[in-house]
Amino acid sequence: MSIETRLSKLKLGDVLDQPIYQYINVFKNPGKLPINQIHIERTWQELKKNIPSNFNILNGSLEDVEKQAYLETKTEVIPALDKRWLPKVAFFNFEPLSLLHWEQANASFVVKNTLYIDSLDYLLKCDFHQFWCTVLFETSAVAAIQSLLLNPILPFESKYLQGEYLEVYRSVYNKFLLVYDKLLDFNKSEIEFMNLAFGLSKLKENKLLTLPIVITLTLLYKDSNLSFINKVTELYFKDTTEVEFYIQEVDTMIDQQLVVLEMIGGHVCGFDASATIVPITIEKRPPVFSLSWIYSVVSYLLYTLQTSSALFQVYKPGIEMALNKNFAYRLPFIYVKIYRELYELIDEREESKTQQELFKIVIDTMNAGRTEFVELFHTFISHCLDQALKYMGVPDTQQLYVETYIRLLSTALEDDYFICDYNATYSIATQNEMFESCCDVDSTRTQFIVSCIEKLPRNKKLMELSKLQRQTVEAVFRDFTPIVSDELEVEKSLPGPSRRDVVVENSEVERKIRNIMDMFPHLGDGFVLQCLQSYNYNPEDVINAILENNLPPHLTEIPFDSIRIPPEPELEKPVLAYRGKKPEYNDTLALLNDKSEIKAIKKLVLEGVQYNYDNIYDDEYDDRDDDNVAISITDNPVTEEMPIFNPNRQKSKVSEDEEESDVEQETQKGASSDRNKMNFCENPAVLRERRATRYKAKQPVRMGGSSQGKAPDVVGKPKGQGQDKSTILNRQKKNVNKSSHANHNRKSGAQWKRSGGMIPS
Repeated sequence: MSIETRLSKLKLGDVLDQPIYQYINVFKNPGKLPINQIHIERTWQELKKNIPSNFNILNGSLEDVEKQAYLETKTEVIPALDKRWLPKVAFFNFEPLSLLHWEQANASFVVKNTLYIDSLDYLLKCDFHQFWCTVLFETSAVAAIQSLLLNPILPFESKYLQGEYLEVYRSVYNKFLLVYDKLLDFNKSEIEFMNLAFGLSKLKENKLLTLPIVITLTLLYKDSNLSFINKVTELYFKDTTEVEFYIQEVDTMIDQQLVVLEMIGGHVCGFDASATIVPITIEKRPPVFSLSWIYSVVSYLLYTLQTSSALFQVYKPGIEMALNKNFAYRLPFIYVKIYRELYELIDEREESKTQQELFKIVIDTMNAGRTEFVELFHTFISHCLDQALKYMGVPDTQQLYVETYIRLLSTALEDDYFICDYNATYSIATQNEMFESCCDVDSTRTQFIVSCIEKLPRNKKLMELSKLQRQTVEAVFRDFTPIVSDELEVEKSLPGPSRRDVVVENSEVERKIRNIMDMFPHLGDGFVLQCLQSYNYNPEDVINAILENNLPPHLTEIPFDSIRIPPEPELEKPVLAYRGKKPEYNDTLALLNDKSEIKAIKKLVLEGVQYNYDNIYDDEYDDRDDDNVAISITDNPVTEEMPIFNPNRQKSKVSEDEEESDVEQETQKGASSDRNKMNFCENPAVLRERRATRYKAKQPVRMGGSSQGKAPDVVGKPKGQGQDKSTILNRQKKNVNKSSHANHNRKSGAQWKRSGGMIPS
């Protein structure tokens, strides 16, 4: 069923035209007193308590009841502003609009807001007495009025409405203005009026006239009905008894606006580790790109900026308060920080084709937000100029505002995109001339600012756009880096990158970057690197292009102080315990049943492969194969025996064969009888004894070797019988080689070595 059909079947008059109780106009004011001082007599009839039980009230008519005198009349005098004068009427709230999910979220927009229009019509038809009784004592009526102010459709959103949506909203927009204008009219006629102080107090008591409401009404109607905005502003700020209260409200709102801007920048670009995060009405940045989240950010940002502009429009002293809080000085940085990140997010996204309508709304909202940034900054510039003109006879006060003006421009000069966009809208050179015409200004400082702006690549691009006769701010801000027309793109005289690829070593690139940065210290290494890449790493061409201000268009869009970000280092490859080609198994059972390695080992053993054990430091080394035991393998078709090779004896094998003595052969006779070539595991004690005997036989006699030589004779013959020459020589050797002190007690030496860590304790 279409919306038109549902509206045609909906009978709104059934709700309001036939209430249970109807309002009867009994208001009288012969003394011409304010309505809040009037008391009116109220008369009504009620059934008596002693009605006969056989009388059927439901079936009886009013004439029968009056004839039987079953009614009694009651009278009371009550104030004119009292809830007892109210009829029973239902009020409906405003249904807000959603641009994200149009079909699902806005299905009831027309139907519910048609009922809301009828509620507004009822308030417009009420007379003065009935209207104020309804506003002051009917809570649903106050909630209906506040529902539009809490979820307004701002002008930048209303332009996307079409058809019946637009017609319904237009009706709501116009009728709501009439209702609020009636709400602020405290003097309708000579007999229908109230005191201004009383009316304002009641509106503030019911939250119908607060600073946020004044700002919201300003956003809605400043372009269509400025006189109404002036009326609202005058009523709110006219009360001299509450000056401190609304100054405090303005101060709090400025702080809130600055915090919201900072939080939006944090949600878009990330928060610092030491930042204090204040919750706002947008969600955290999702890990996956979401065009809906982008729209919520840019729309909330635009609403915040428009709210600040409206605040400074209705309350001029708030500009000075914002300057003292450094509100204006934060705008250029937030502008570049947020929009640079947002444009990088939406660049070359598939959503630009799959969600074309929402993508177009996002771009338009971003452009409108950038316009509001520039307009808000210009508010502070205009304030400095106005104050300089105001205090023309007071040079000291003038100089304060001139310094503020120069400080604002100097701060904005650090963010080149913002200062160029502002200069494209409001010529800074013209503003300098206006200041110079009314006060003393240091022309050197102002001229320096203008010259810096003229040299910025962004400013040159905007100058090219101005030649295309794009007069509106929205047209200039259509893209963050505006697109040049086709005629400008075809210019062949502009230098550009060569089609020839040049490979240069990193050290050579670093050297060229340093050489260029020595001549131009204000340039960033990232900008210089891209210039070198465009000119095939030829530093002379880059220097000439910079000096002649003749860089290619794509380089003029890059910030000249951009820093080169080195690529992230590649992660080290993990060292794998398994090397080689890994087998592929379908499941664990196949892996466990793999017998390929066992089969390969068996094949090598059967073929008699000779193993060479090269790892001499293996803890599992087995010394049972030290003696070249030959093992015959019965299943081996090769008839030769396979020798077992001992790597520990490789170097000394030849020398051992030559130096074996007859003593070793005699020693091994008894042992060899017990040995068998096919002994697989011989007793290790026997092996160790055999090796010790063989080793001892090779040593000199002084080491306790074999009987090849006798021990040195130092005793000799009895005294007086003479000594042999060998005995005399042995005694001389003993005297020469003996210790200088007694060595039978080595306890002290051992303790000294142990304290020095020479031997383990």
